[in-house]
Amino acid sequence: MFAEVKSALPVSGDDYDGQIINEINACVLDLTRTAEIILPGSVSIKREQQEINNPDYEAGGDEPEKIMVWVVTDNSTMKDALIIAAISTWCNMRIGNPPNYEQLLRAYNTLKGQLRLSKTYTDYQQDKGVVRICES
Repeated sequence: MFAEVKSALPVSGDDYDGQIINEINACVLDLTRTAEIILPGSVSIKREQQEINNPDYEAGGDEPEKIMVWVVTDNSTMKDALIIAAISTWCNMRIGNPPNYEQLLRAYNTLKGQLRLSKTYTDYQQDKGVVRICES
C-alpha cells in the first residue's frame, strides 16, 4: 500500500518516506475515528534504520564499510481501491504546499462521504474488518 500511495505523490527519492507514513496513519485515524469507517484490511507500515554494506565499497581485502539506511517495511493488507484513493488524496493535500489544496480537500471529503454512505465500510462484521495502525 505504501508504494501505491507514494507513487501518487509528486515526490521522488526517500526524503519524504517518514512524512508519508505519518500522513497515512493520520488519514487512517481520520477515517476510522471521525468518520467511523471500518477498514477492510490493516495498515501496518514502519520505517527503521538498518545497517548494510556500502554499495560503493570497492573490494580490497578489508571488511566492507557498513552504512545506515532507512528502510520502509509495509505489512499492510489493505487492497481496497477507494480507501487507497482517499489516503492518496489526503497525502497529496498534506505533503508540501500544493497549489490545489482546496480542490484536494473537497476531493478527500467527497471520498470520505462516499465511504460513510456505504454499508461496505460501516457495517462490517467484526471478524471481517480489521483496523491496525503501526506507529512509525
